[in-house]
Amino acid sequence: MAPDVAPIERLEEHPIAVDPAVIEEQFASVWRETAGAGFDESMIRLRVLNLVALAHTADDAARFDTVMDLLPQRHPCRGILVLTDSARTQVDATISAHCWRSAGGRRHVCSEEVLLYGGVAQEPELASAALALLVAELPVTTWMVGTPDDGGYLAREMLDASDGVVFDSARAASPEAGLRFAARMRKDHDVPCADLAWIRLAAWRSLVAQQFDDEDGPRELAQVTAIEITGGAGRHDPEPMLLAGWLVSRLDLALADLDLSDGRAEATLYAGTRGVRLTVDRGGEAAVQRVVIRTPDASFLVECHSESGHMHVREDWAIGSSHRIVEQQPPDDASAMASALDGQAGPLYLDAVRAALGLLGA
Repeated sequence: MAPDVAPIERLEEHPIAVDPAVIEEQFASVWRETAGAGFDESMIRLRVLNLVALAHTADDAARFDTVMDLLPQRHPCRGILVLTDSARTQVDATISAHCWRSAGGRRHVCSEEVLLYGGVAQEPELASAALALLVAELPVTTWMVGTPDDGGYLAREMLDASDGVVFDSARAASPEAGLRFAARMRKDHDVPCADLAWIRLAAWRSLVAQQFDDEDGPRELAQVTAIEITGGAGRHDPEPMLLAGWLVSRLDLALADLDLSDGRAEATLYAGTRGVRLTVDRGGEAAVQRVVIRTPDASFLVECHSESGHMHVREDWAIGSSHRIVEQQPPDDASAMASALDGQAGPLYLDAVRAALGLLGA
């Protein structure tokens, strides 16, 4: 919760005609009723973007709802959830709103939600309604709440209208499928993408990089001989391969040999004539559990404690060791979404995706 806002009201969902003009008028009425007397001075109808979430299950819808409880405090938006369900045969709509009291308690800050429901056969109608409900002159972000998929009519229409797409490669059928989706976004739709799996790796990337920040860091990086990564609960999480791809791309390593077995990847890579052995074991208890980088002089470890969730950072040298603990919890969905909308993904991510796909034999 942002320190300068406090929740004051959530207006419950209620059905409404699937008519953009009617929905706009209903929202205007909601804000007048919420603000009460002094409407013009006491309430801010603040929106900085359109967030269109594409969902297919009740769990996806619940995830959207949880994110929208907190996200608008940092990114005030019009949220549009489009839920396609094979059991539905017509398009329905509901609206709801969140309001907060800003610093000093003198103003209300409110954000809007529209929920559109329909079956797969109604995707053209759903797309038309969602596009008509976008607030003009504000950027549009499409969020693939569940499995990232750009194959349907609705997804294609929204991606073509979007300035960015947010998805979670961990929700794809396989690491390869999630990373291939990321690669297609720029190539086929020319739209920047933000992967929540990549954002969840931010602490890992930061702590690994910090181990090479001192004056000895460049020398040690120039003589890395082995990289070991453990993680990937259920062997479907892309995070271990994404982290491996990040290291491979940043160290400018070329893949020479690859051995893939059940839940495990072993690769030989080269930086010039220096060989580097990479092992990714996707049999851990968490998405990423442990990273070790070895050089002739030292080993560098970052590990997540399974019970506390805290990160352990350790360096072992011939002359001694150092160890510290970092209190770091993985971001929740709302925090990860806020970071995604801040625009954290970029060339580093795409380089990591390409390298990770190579390590997956894709």
